[in-house]
Amino acid sequence: MIKSSTIVSYAIGAFLFIFLFGTVFCSGSGGLGRNDILVWHSYGPDEAKFFESIVDEWNARTEENRVGAGFRVHVAQIPWMGQESKYRTSLIAGSPPDIGRVDTPFIPELSYNGVLEDIKPIMDAESKALSAEVRLDYVPAAMESNVIKDKSGVEHVYGFPDQTNGACLFFNKDLFRQAGLDPEKPPKTWEEFLEYAKKLTNKERDVFGFGMDNSLWWTFPFFNTYGAKFLSDDGTKCLLNSPEAQAALQFKVDLFQKHKVEGGAWASGGQNTETGFMNGRYAMILMGPWNVSRFRSAKINFGVALVPAGPKGTSTNVGGTNMVIFKKPGRTPEQLKACYAFLRYLTSPDVQARFGTKLEQIPVNLKAYDRIKLDDPEKDKILKTFMEQMKTAQPRPKVLKYSQLETIINPEMESAIVGPEKGGKTVEQALKNAMERIDNEALK
Repeated sequence: MIKSSTIVSYAIGAFLFIFLFGTVFCSGSGGLGRNDILVWHSYGPDEAKFFESIVDEWNARTEENRVGAGFRVHVAQIPWMGQESKYRTSLIAGSPPDIGRVDTPFIPELSYNGVLEDIKPIMDAESKALSAEVRLDYVPAAMESNVIKDKSGVEHVYGFPDQTNGACLFFNKDLFRQAGLDPEKPPKTWEEFLEYAKKLTNKERDVFGFGMDNSLWWTFPFFNTYGAKFLSDDGTKCLLNSPEAQAALQFKVDLFQKHKVEGGAWASGGQNTETGFMNGRYAMILMGPWNVSRFRSAKINFGVALVPAGPKGTSTNVGGTNMVIFKKPGRTPEQLKACYAFLRYLTSPDVQARFGTKLEQIPVNLKAYDRIKLDDPEKDKILKTFMEQMKTAQPRPKVLKYSQLETIINPEMESAIVGPEKGGKTVEQALKNAMERIDNEALK
């Protein structure tokens, strides 16, 4: 749940933002009519082409639809970088799109400012009509990123996921063979992972079992698999002082400090995970699906496996984007239902199966999973691994400024990796400092 107050600097910006909402919805959207639905998207070239083909399909068949008849969808592409500022400006100017594609961490801010349509009533009505829970169609963590509780604890749903991703374990098959390990049997637990990393580490050849990123986003797989809870249920307290969080970070720290199987990818001036994996310095890394094509083009003989399981099993963080419906004055229930119906079509099993097959990306609809089979067996295996991993993924903490969490905790985690003997901190000290700052700066 998002608290009703923010830090002073954000409060000032939020006050001005809300103050201007008296005139936010006064103008139209570029001269489009009341039966036109404007969608802003920020897809890359291949994704945009696919999306626009789906829009054409929708427009061609609206007369056949029980909901959506007479409505047409129009699209406009906006840059990925700086999109949040563009959305804020459009809201202040009174010309937001009907539907917008936004990064998942932006949802709490938009919901806090009351500019999104709560689609839960429509979703609940559809679930009742189908005798099936609509939310269960989707990758759980991706869908959950759209669910926000107000200060009374009441749930609201502000969109649908349109694209999702997370981390898996990438491993170099050639280095596995050289170390006497079976490349078809990657480690399944963190204990096995450590055993593998020790065998893979060869200081004489400048090869390390693991290369790790230090940021919070890349540390969530450790926290999640150890069962560490980041925030309290009401969203008012950070819980990073728990034994589970300390154990998770301690394991990560020990990979570098104690076991010396991590090659310093996290350090300033160190060789980053991507480069180190490509040149054979790091035998294993955590990485997302966006680098699969790059690694294949580099002729790396690699495999992809689930994140090693901790005490609470395998899990990953989750990234991606959501499609939300912005509030507009005078919008009729039919118009809102048309927007909702288009998003349900975009995220339907049929469309998502084609999305996954054509673009080799993770579908957001679980019912599409069994419909995807790529022509290339290795590509198919990798995509299926990511799809399986997403079933146990967990959403990021829902706070007004997610980037603030990264800013606070990343230096503390680096201090823990350095360790007190070299001027750093213990894991307990680092997490305690991070927790106190998050409580005072990000959750107030």
